[in-house]
Amino acid sequence: MHDFSYDFDSVTPDLWMSDEDNWKNKLSKLTNWYQIPLLNSNASHNFSDGRLVRFRGMVQDMHNPEFYFEKFEVYNASTNEVKVKSGKYCDTAHILENEKINYTENLKSAQRQAMVVVSLPGLSEWAQEIEDSRNHLKHLNDQPNTTKRLSLTNTKFKRSYDEAEGDPEAMEVVDNVCGNKELKTVEKVEEGNNVVSREHLLNFPLPDVPSKSCIVKIYDESENLKLNDMIEVIGFLSVDPSLSGEFRPENNSFLEPESETEAEIITHNPPPSLVPRIHAVVVKKLEHCNPLLKETFDQAKVLEEASSAREHLLKALTELLLGDELAAEYLICHLIASVYLRQDTLALGQFCLNISNLPTKKYPNYAKQLYDIIKQFVTKSYYLPLTIDNLNTMTLLPKKDYDCNRLTSGILQLSKHTHLVLDETKMEQGRLDSTGVGNITALGNMITTQKVEYDFKYYKMEFDADIKVLLLSEGKSLLPSDYHIPLKPEESSLEIFDAIVEAATYYLKEEIMNTIRKYLTNLKLVKYTVTEDLKFVEDDFIELRKADTENPFSADDLHRHLVLARLVSLSHGRDTLTEHCWDITRNMENKRLERLKNRITPTL
Repeated sequence: MHDFSYDFDSVTPDLWMSDEDNWKNKLSKLTNWYQIPLLNSNASHNFSDGRLVRFRGMVQDMHNPEFYFEKFEVYNASTNEVKVKSGKYCDTAHILENEKINYTENLKSAQRQAMVVVSLPGLSEWAQEIEDSRNHLKHLNDQPNTTKRLSLTNTKFKRSYDEAEGDPEAMEVVDNVCGNKELKTVEKVEEGNNVVSREHLLNFPLPDVPSKSCIVKIYDESENLKLNDMIEVIGFLSVDPSLSGEFRPENNSFLEPESETEAEIITHNPPPSLVPRIHAVVVKKLEHCNPLLKETFDQAKVLEEASSAREHLLKALTELLLGDELAAEYLICHLIASVYLRQDTLALGQFCLNISNLPTKKYPNYAKQLYDIIKQFVTKSYYLPLTIDNLNTMTLLPKKDYDCNRLTSGILQLSKHTHLVLDETKMEQGRLDSTGVGNITALGNMITTQKVEYDFKYYKMEFDADIKVLLLSEGKSLLPSDYHIPLKPEESSLEIFDAIVEAATYYLKEEIMNTIRKYLTNLKLVKYTVTEDLKFVEDDFIELRKADTENPFSADDLHRHLVLARLVSLSHGRDTLTEHCWDITRNMENKRLERLKNRITPTL
């Protein structure tokens, strides 16, 4: 009997299938998954076909289910031997030249779900660098490209669910001898006159941001994955060049009408060197993507350490906001906010912050400089200057492409807890066309409802989002916000902002940065409880309504106070609302509303 070990380097799909429960049990006992190579940090061509690998990313699209041969017989013409093989966890049969598949009997078909997973959009450089330091296998760089050394005859035996609906046993079979075809495939994809471009095949949500893409094949129907879920997958790598749609044989259009366009075939079957396939054995949904956090979450410890981290963050942000501590307090609340409950159209926890009165005349790139510091704190972010040209040309909303039968991604297709910084200070005079107006509307709807509308041409469908939007503007933003605070800079800070940025960079050493990074992610994971003893809130509500009869304190005002109080409590290391944190909240809102009432002179 085979002696199973913990060596996941050598396990093959066949070996895994022979005792699947045992292998899954061993995998669950691994203290961490670093033993299994991460494709995000390593090139797929450095791994052999059928190697167990990991990939971490966001579900970007879901293809139709596809049928495959779960069990089939292979007949050897030389030895007359009949072997039973499985098509699970692989795309090709890997049969020898003197072997043939028996298509007439003892075939068992099954189906699997194929989905496109892209590396997490907007992942910060610091997070990627930590992942690479832990997962990049330097010794692989000196190895030859293993996907070019396949010598067996490979038989593809999958067919889409729609194609096979009439006859589920009639699988498509294509024989290919795989030699040095991978290089040609890559060259063809990069040619401008091809059916589809490289960018089309990769289909990343954020333009000009390096990313990776995989087609993940799921066998467990109970996974219940949705678009934009963050997942980590362990599975068997499939990088056989013959999988590319470029090598699909032409059919006789009279005898076998083509049900797919050439663009659809290539889109769904991109070169594996560009978009590798992974046959998942384990799929884990991720609540966050911070590599600094431990596997086990200790809420008591997180709350205990919150105070010192908050001091560092408040000091840094106050300096960067030109001495405005109140704006820094609101920015901290914004950075730790997340949607914690949905009721009908209301997303509780939504916290869109508009900081206006930026000193753009003296420092035209102030908003970008502020973002460059913020992105070093958070795990995922994206900076979008709202120029007229950007609004009129960029694609914000994902849209269904029926010619290629895929979901074309848009900038607002982001995973939860992504920070989107919109810079209105870059907006110049000009005219918005219909696309620009539509993009402004899409941004406004997303901010208000935390839902993104996907365009399926014949109908539109809303998908839940949890995107933190920071609006940076000179005057009040043209987009809606939950909290608007005009910046009130100190004169002394205005004169030395460049020196402040340099000093902040020096102050925020790696140890302090990591403390802040853990603080911002951990507080999103804390379970916050609301106690019944909130008499101080009730008393304040009654007093506030009595105090101003012309503009009485409304239920919406109370809701805004409670959302802010929750974040103030969490930022101070409290998992429930105390009277002290409620007083801080009241004081913050009073100061903010006073600023709005007494308009601040625009900063020069």
